[in-house]
Amino acid sequence: MRVAIVGAGPAGAHLAYLLSQSECEVLLFDARGAWEKPCGGGVTSKALCEFDFLQHGNTPRQAVSSVRVISARNRQVTVSPGHDFAIYSRAELDRMMRRRATGAGAQLHCTRVERISRSAGRWELETSRGENFTCDFLVGADGATSAIRRLLGIRFAAQDFVYSLGWHVRPKNNQDPQVKINGNASSPASRVDIKYLNEFTGYLWAFPRTDHVSYGILTKYQETTPAFLKERLLEFIETQDARVAQEIKSSAHHSTPRATFYAAMIPALEAESWDRLMVCHTSESWALIGDAAGFADPITGEGIYYAIKSAELLAQALLTKVERYDEMWRAEFGREMRRAAQILRRFYRGHFVGAPFTERMVQMARWHRGARETLRDLIAGDQGYTDLKARLRRHVFSII
Repeated sequence: MRVAIVGAGPAGAHLAYLLSQSECEVLLFDARGAWEKPCGGGVTSKALCEFDFLQHGNTPRQAVSSVRVISARNRQVTVSPGHDFAIYSRAELDRMMRRRATGAGAQLHCTRVERISRSAGRWELETSRGENFTCDFLVGADGATSAIRRLLGIRFAAQDFVYSLGWHVRPKNNQDPQVKINGNASSPASRVDIKYLNEFTGYLWAFPRTDHVSYGILTKYQETTPAFLKERLLEFIETQDARVAQEIKSSAHHSTPRATFYAAMIPALEAESWDRLMVCHTSESWALIGDAAGFADPITGEGIYYAIKSAELLAQALLTKVERYDEMWRAEFGREMRRAAQILRRFYRGHFVGAPFTERMVQMARWHRGARETLRDLIAGDQGYTDLKARLRRHVFSII
């Protein structure tokens, strides 16, 4: 079987690796080489524990052993997941995963797929270079704003996205030597900061990477203006690096010599969208994975775990019974993602026991070990959304 995968990020590259190992002929397309995509790059401890290849090799990553969670009223609690998680440069992560795919036999074509058509039971692809390819099965893995998804007639509404922006801030001295951790060029284990605000449905963050800090903020698309988001994020940056915040404010452009601006759309499907989501058509031999399928946590925006997991599920389905793919992803994480979509606005804007939910969650975590463990597990990816409120309620009663 010949499979064409459009998009060579974590989802597409991992699927290419798995199918190539199973003796499929794999064509992998991406218009760009590995690049620093506009995202945090966080890989949860759940993902690191489940996908061994993320922990091995020399791919630079920042080990993170603690997370400081800050409420809108500046209450703070620091939690330490049972296992470290990691912050990757997306360029480095993509480069590593593409090498795995091509090493297993996938053919990587650095060109844009501009047209697709179906004829005589096969897909025909035309690239920006005028090249033509055919395949038996087509996979869209080309991110949140997937061109393949649109060409297949699948549409996401504006409310099915969150909008993110931020700055990658480099240190004053870029010559600082990196410290080796477990044989990898990584910085010493460090802390992530997450801050909630009551003014919108989202949060802001500071993610340390091996050679810079990624500051960012996200909220539901069109809920507020980019100018407002920049203002709130710069207030936060000022508490951590006043000089670079002032440099950004004084610049006539988005970026400065030390700070590179980024912005991105991230899927955050509404509950109803999860119900009707179509990511596979067996008779027409196509499927979507990763962000192209909408597989990202609606509350946190985290998508790397779901990119890799959906690639594994589709590989299993393609090698056994492809029509099982839909039931597989829904059983594996679809219920949790739908629940996250249901409670999204209540999580950020709702109230719990007489206070904003995020405020009360941080406050309880400061008081009570069980609530702190719940918050820790939520950040690590080990606490689901379907029983989150019930678990917190048990801690309320024990505190009382």
